[in-house]
Amino acid sequence: MALLAIHNARLVTGTWERPGGIVVGDDGRIEALVEADARPDAETVIDARGRLLFPGFIDAHVHMRDPGYAHKETFATGTMAAACGGVTTVMCMPNTDPPADSAEGIEAMRAAGEGTSLVDFTIQAGVTQDNIADIPALWDMGVTSFEALLSDAPASMLLDSDGLIRAAEAVAACGGVIGVYTGEPALVEAALDRLAGRTDFAAFAEARAPLGEAMGLARLIEIARATKARIVARQVCTARGFAMIEAARGDDPSVSIAAEVTPHHFSLDTGAVERHGPFALMVPPLRGPDDREASRKALGSGAADFVGSDHAPHAFDEKNRPSPWDVPGGTPGLDTIVPATVDLAAAGEIPWTRVAAALCSVPARLFGIADRKGRLAAGADGDLVLIDPGLSRTVDAGSIRSRAGRSPFEGTTLTGWPVLTVLRGRPIAEDGRYVGDEPRGRWLRRGAVDWS
Repeated sequence: MALLAIHNARLVTGTWERPGGIVVGDDGRIEALVEADARPDAETVIDARGRLLFPGFIDAHVHMRDPGYAHKETFATGTMAAACGGVTTVMCMPNTDPPADSAEGIEAMRAAGEGTSLVDFTIQAGVTQDNIADIPALWDMGVTSFEALLSDAPASMLLDSDGLIRAAEAVAACGGVIGVYTGEPALVEAALDRLAGRTDFAAFAEARAPLGEAMGLARLIEIARATKARIVARQVCTARGFAMIEAARGDDPSVSIAAEVTPHHFSLDTGAVERHGPFALMVPPLRGPDDREASRKALGSGAADFVGSDHAPHAFDEKNRPSPWDVPGGTPGLDTIVPATVDLAAAGEIPWTRVAAALCSVPARLFGIADRKGRLAAGADGDLVLIDPGLSRTVDAGSIRSRAGRSPFEGTTLTGWPVLTVLRGRPIAEDGRYVGDEPRGRWLRRGAVDWS
């Protein structure tokens, strides 16, 4: 007998939307797509009541903080937020202790997640000035990307321009993917010195002006063109930035550069800093209304390829400080990535298929897990999320399951929330509550990368 059957749904993928149902076999994989009124036998049978059924959502940008920083987040607490928020796969960033920039660090992260993670996870390796020669061996371990930082990080984690070129060449040679935060370090350093006397939280954003993104992207585009590397521009958040990426891809189809956009950049603007102070500070910072609107349009048009939350939790006492220079950048995002993105479709700003592309099929394809994730097709993992497109909720502190506890989305009303999250055929969350049993999350080894 099948493990799960869902009928009377509206199935949504990155390329199509139609009425239907789905059957998950006892191996946890999708067995068949069926007509909406079919009633297959299964251990668990669910009437979707016409709501939207998506593949399990993927968050391709998660700082899980585990191992090493359990006071900020752990796999157990972070993936509780993921499961209740409709995310069934998290891609974990390398800034842990030990950092995931070596075989030992990657194995430490894998060990931290296995047995405690409530959803599936991948590992994204860090690249520094000192480990570029290790890129082929780390890629062979099954990581989904290499992640490079040019500014706003400890010196041991930073790459200079020459290091970035050499890293991109090494990544291209092994057929890998490299993600890069596109800030301009010289501008940030000069601005931090110039604004050091300021005590208002708006200074945090002024120190990381939009010009820095444009300068960083210009360099990144040229490196992509010269090295033929597959490069992900992380957290693009300005109108100019999206225009540059579109122009580069239009002028030269051989430039392999994908753009990530975050929910806080397309949902919030600098007004959130006025309301939430230090709890709304992240890198890159929230922008003005014009850039927020540009981010929304980029998601709808495809100029932004996929959505990543940049889930970056910190302890309350670390964030609740009076000076902008003492506040670490970063806020929780796993609780809100799905409803914030769905909210745009519920308002008619983007099609439902675009939600599925940006949170399911595109990240699965770009990062090499599309053999199992991001699809509603026989043989794929039975990761499913049922969305009520008419359900409106206002985010409050009590709804944030991340250990961070506070979110710049507090007070924001979003329409379209997950009411059921399924991992490999087993419900793990219903109506925002965890209902699973023991942790079933697995580490995912990368498969074939597809940037066609």
